Amino acid sequence: GASLEALKDVKAVVMDKTGTITRGNFVVQRVCPAEGADIDENELLWLAAACEGASTHPIAKSILAARQTDYPAADSIREQAGEGVEAVIGGKTVLCGNRKLLERHGIDLAGFTGTPGSTEVLLARDGQLLGHIVIADTVKADAKQAMDRMQAQGLTTAMLTGDAQETADAVAHELGIHEVRARLLPEDKLTALTELREKHGAVMFVGDGINDAPVLAGADVGAAMGSGADAAIEAADVVFMNADLSSIPASVQIARGARRISHQNIAFALGVKLLVMVLGLAGIASMWLAVFADSGVAMLCVLNSIRMLYIKTE
Repeated sequence: GASLEALKDVKAVVMDKTGTITRGNFVVQRVCPAEGADIDENELLWLAAACEGASTHPIAKSILAARQTDYPAADSIREQAGEGVEAVIGGKTVLCGNRKLLERHGIDLAGFTGTPGSTEVLLARDGQLLGHIVIADTVKADAKQAMDRMQAQGLTTAMLTGDAQETADAVAHELGIHEVRARLLPEDKLTALTELREKHGAVMFVGDGINDAPVLAGADVGAAMGSGADAAIEAADVVFMNADLSSIPASVQIARGARRISHQNIAFALGVKLLVMVLGLAGIASMWLAVFADSGVAMLCVLNSIRMLYIKTE
C-alpha cells in the first residue's frame, strides 16, 4: 500500500544500466594487443581469464567463456570494487579492469582509444599497457518503447553505471534517456541518486545487482527485477516478476490509476452522505436511504475499485 502510494508521486525513474536497461549478456567482440606490447591475442585473453577466474561478474564470465586454452592460476587476486582486478601471475603484477583502475596505477594510456557503445577491459603488466578486450552488451528489446512511455507519463529518465562515459552516452542516445551518470563506483550511486532527487523530486530506482541494495533502500521507491540478486530483492519496495523494462511505466500507470479511483470513491461517498444528511434535515430521507448511504455506498466503492484489475497497461 505504501509503495503504491509513493509510486504515484514519482517524478524521475533512475535505472542501473547492466541487467536492467541491458540484458547483461556480455560477449567478447575483439581482443586487441597494444601497439609495441610483446603479447598476442590468445595470451592477452588467458591473462584476463586468470585475473577474472574467481569473479562472478557478467564481464568476467564473458572473458572466461571466450578463452580458447587453459589459463594459469593467479598467485593472488585482489578485486577493486567498480574498477576491476589486481592480480599477481607468475610473479608479475597484472591489472585487469576499466580505465579508472589503470589511471589510478599511473599506467600510460596514450595508445588506447575506446569504442563507443562497448565496454573495454584493459590489461597492464608491471606498469605497461598490454592491450584491451572489447565486450558488448545488448539493450533489452522493450527498452526504447518503455523509455518513450515513461517520457509520455512526464517522467524524467536517468541511468547510473560504472561504465565509461562514451559507452553510457551511446546507450542513452539510442534510447532517449535524459540524464547519465557514468564511471560510478558502487558507493557513488547513492550520491548520484540524492542529487537527482534534489533536482527532480521523488525518485524510483530500478536495479538488480548486489551493489544496488543501498540505492534501492535509499530511493523513494526501490524496484528490483525478480531475476536479480537476493540482496537487491530484499532491499526493494517493489519486485517486478520479470526482467522487462515495460514493467516500470506499467507500475506507474497502475499507481496513478489507483489514486484516481480512490479520489472518485472519496468524492462519491462524501457526496452521497452529504446529500442524505441534507434530505434527513429536510425530513425527506428514510431509514433505508441512510442504510444505502452507509453500506450501499461502501459496496459501490468496492465495486469501483475492482476496475483496477482491468486497467490496460499498454
